[in-house]
Amino acid sequence: MKQLVIILILFTVVFSSCNNNKPDVSNIDLTVEPQLFFIDLFEMDESNLDEGINSLSNKYGSYLDAYSQQIIKIGSPEHPDYNNFIKSFLDYEDNREVYETCKKQYANTTDISEELTIAFKHYKHYFPKALVPDVYFHTSYFNQSIAMDSIWLSVSVEKYLGADCEFYEWLAIPKYLRRKMEPKKLVPDVMKAMALGNFSFSTKNEDVLSKMIAQGKLHYFIRQMIPDLQDTLLFNYSDSQMKWCHTHEADAWASMVEQKHLYNNERMVIQKYIGDSPFTYYLGQDSPGKVAVFLGYQIVTAYMKNNPETTLGELINTTDAHMILREARYRP
Repeated sequence: MKQLVIILILFTVVFSSCNNNKPDVSNIDLTVEPQLFFIDLFEMDESNLDEGINSLSNKYGSYLDAYSQQIIKIGSPEHPDYNNFIKSFLDYEDNREVYETCKKQYANTTDISEELTIAFKHYKHYFPKALVPDVYFHTSYFNQSIAMDSIWLSVSVEKYLGADCEFYEWLAIPKYLRRKMEPKKLVPDVMKAMALGNFSFSTKNEDVLSKMIAQGKLHYFIRQMIPDLQDTLLFNYSDSQMKWCHTHEADAWASMVEQKHLYNNERMVIQKYIGDSPFTYYLGQDSPGKVAVFLGYQIVTAYMKNNPETTLGELINTTDAHMILREARYRP
């Protein structure tokens, strides 16, 4: 069976970026309506599982097999004991509690369908020949955030229940990571998964600069798909953290230059700049984490502004981050 691609994507706002050149996508005929697989699954009549599983198979096709084998890892629906395995999964008390919470949050998909539709219209604008996948919502008991195949994309909705959700407290997820788990992050994460699943963000060099610009390109892609996305949602920052980045952008860049870190290829140095963390190690505890990702995005934005003939696809395929920096003429 073809290997499933798993994408791990482990507010009132003062600062937001405006994209005055956002394209007109109103003429693109497209509607994206997420299919609520998790409700169909948990609402099956357990007294007649054969009929229920057959109905799921008819509706979702190969997705049911991928969900069973690679997302919740209970084995193939063809296995003689599959009915017992799926019943145990459905009857597990914690799974049932998670399901009920997700149902309250995501049973009505009107707003999220509109957001997905707008995002995928922009995707089709930039990549007209690209396939728009079917979008499913599932639960996986916190195993994955987003899973992808060539024709579908599926979101673990229990990962988007809000930073204050008690499940995240029980799981001891650090508060700085819970900012990623807001419902408003779901659509940006879908587009992030589309980028990572369909394009290569590989770099010519393996240094801090290359990795931060690769992340900058990824965030730039998300912004093009969702032009009105607030900066806090794009970077997973609070208002005050976003303010810190804008206020200290020049200082943060100068610090990286002075410490000669831009072309450093040590794994731990790279991780301390772009890895998830409550603060950026080299910039002090008042800084937010991953400040280099914000700087990488600023460099990429400057590069695209100074090279307006460059398409989004060409940007993604450009592996030479050093050249991007030179031609960005970045001056924070």
